[in-house]
Amino acid sequence: MTAFQSIDFESSTTWVVLALAALTVAYYFVQKSFDMIELICNRTYIYNICWEDPAVDHQILKINKDDVIFRICSAGDIVLDYAIEGPSKIVICDMNQHQLYLFELKIQMLRDPLLTYEEWWAVWGSSDPEIAVKVWKRMRHTMSTAARQWWDPRLERTFRKGFATSGSSGFAAKFIVPWLMYVVGFNIRQWAETGFSHEYISKNYHMIERSAWWFRRLFPSILAPFAGVPANQIGPEFYTTEFYEGILREIFLDPDFGSHNYFYRFYYDKGYKDQTCCPRTLKKEHFQALRANAGCFEWHHATVQATMERVQPYSFTKLILLDHMDWMPNEIVADEWIALQRATVPGAKILWRSAFTKMDDKPFFNNLDIEDMSPQWYSKDRVKMYPGTFLAFMPKDPLPWIDPVPSPCQRASAIRKMSTTTKMILHPLTAGKVNAHGDKMSSFYADQAKGYDAVRENMLVARCQMMTGFGPIKKGHTWLDVGGGTGRNLHYLRAQLDLFERIVVLDICPELLEIGEQNAKKSFTPSQFERIRWVCLDVNSPNVRALLAPHLRNDLKRGFDTITFSYSLTMIPLWEKALESAKSLMSDEGRLLVADFDTYTEEGKSIKDLMIKTWYKQDGVRIEAKTRDVITNKVFSREKFTITVARFQQKLLGVNIPHMVVCCKKPMITTEKGTRQLSHPDLTRLEEKKSD
Repeated sequence: MTAFQSIDFESSTTWVVLALAALTVAYYFVQKSFDMIELICNRTYIYNICWEDPAVDHQILKINKDDVIFRICSAGDIVLDYAIEGPSKIVICDMNQHQLYLFELKIQMLRDPLLTYEEWWAVWGSSDPEIAVKVWKRMRHTMSTAARQWWDPRLERTFRKGFATSGSSGFAAKFIVPWLMYVVGFNIRQWAETGFSHEYISKNYHMIERSAWWFRRLFPSILAPFAGVPANQIGPEFYTTEFYEGILREIFLDPDFGSHNYFYRFYYDKGYKDQTCCPRTLKKEHFQALRANAGCFEWHHATVQATMERVQPYSFTKLILLDHMDWMPNEIVADEWIALQRATVPGAKILWRSAFTKMDDKPFFNNLDIEDMSPQWYSKDRVKMYPGTFLAFMPKDPLPWIDPVPSPCQRASAIRKMSTTTKMILHPLTAGKVNAHGDKMSSFYADQAKGYDAVRENMLVARCQMMTGFGPIKKGHTWLDVGGGTGRNLHYLRAQLDLFERIVVLDICPELLEIGEQNAKKSFTPSQFERIRWVCLDVNSPNVRALLAPHLRNDLKRGFDTITFSYSLTMIPLWEKALESAKSLMSDEGRLLVADFDTYTEEGKSIKDLMIKTWYKQDGVRIEAKTRDVITNKVFSREKFTITVARFQQKLLGVNIPHMVVCCKKPMITTEKGTRQLSHPDLTRLEEKKSD
């Protein structure tokens, strides 16, 4: 008791220490006890306003009356902003049912024939509980049963306490952020009294630096769930002070913050003071347009993919996907875009945001001709929450639909798998001495051929990731699979093989090619099987183009639209020459994809890197960081090719194994009609065609 009485509760230092202790306890409670985001979504909405700038959306999308728009709901105020332009239809979805309850409240109020502008402003601008209850009683019967039951006991309390403090983001703005501002010495009231002046922040820039330091420590562990950011969206950038300082600097050093940034002033002012700094949806001149277009909405409690699968095919002309793909694994993103393509017209505009400035980490995005809008629009975005803003047009040609399940003939019994694995492990001890590369491959794979695919399925995990970025498959597509062996990659695209004119599986191991041809004959239709050629040839053969020409209608200039190296590049002795050879075989619109083992570190010089190099070297696999550098900087230059590198690790028998997927493709653009063309045409080829 004496120790407790000795605590000076009048000291601000005491309260800071106690608050830190409470936050520490809360952090461990959140981490150990439950999924905080799931808990929030089961109880309430996260967002009481949207954290994207609709003014930027309008500039990029150019919404017109013929548009059918899709957007993830969030708080619903931005889709209301879209409705002012009078589009034909707006479809929204959200996985948090309470976000849809909030949107339904707004839209049903607008559909109330007795609603006046003054009431609309009083509810959503001033958070007047009396007016909110008055309007609620008048239109309550128009709400869905579930939404009505949820709002009945909450509506008056929500607006009495202040709509700006509702939802988990409102909770954070009311309790956590003010404490943080106090700790760093950021007197927001004093700043407000200066009219939110640019000069005040410039003179007190240390507050930005301190705030960034605290955000670095609090956001990933405590604040993120309240902002709707799941753990798997938090990348390395979130653990750097520079990341937060950059965002805070852009927000608070904006000279026009006080006059037009209604997003952050909404939380400080606990609503909107007047029409000079508020959303378009609350301005009187747009009220009648809002009411007139309130009937254009359709909403779904579902994922984006499920929503796309429910609507009529070729429905949407413009889609806004927010940042939800940040936290989705590559294969889920690929599945979602297959559904998106089904539901959109060719050439549909698709806008999304990201916490990251590049989309390289997901190989699927290699299918799209993405325009990075961030350099042009980030400085004009008043929210500044997302450093990455991206735009793509939906291609007309089908995106690759990947079936990860092996064909029946590629499976093997447990005994076969055990036998193949044993032969693979013991090979360095049992193999005879051979010098030729082809003989080495035959020596290694001959006894493993029948069980090869079944055993390697969980080892060569980047193959499937690589295939998701195969590229849109136009009618008459050509594909060269270098080191394709058993043809496992073909089975990923079994549903789309009829689109190809020719597929050439190239390998120097006849035993693997024989198994591949047998499996293809069992798995594919006769028409599909006839499109495939199994060629035992070294890609480094001096006359490789002439030798492959018969498979391309004897057209030496045709080339291959897609060339893949699937865990084969690191086993080719003259691998740099193989890359140059493959480059020479690419068509005018071609791309090269490499899936292979990688190093743990960027430089490949750690102890773990040495261990994995030594282990795989006994099987003739060369693992070094140089591979990435040669592909991306020597053989394929960024001036002439669009290059992405996705690096990841996946467990095998409890050990993380590093893999990579590299894509080098000719720069292309997708037009507003969905057709694709070179962004920088080869003028010499055009001249040749003219002379012909």
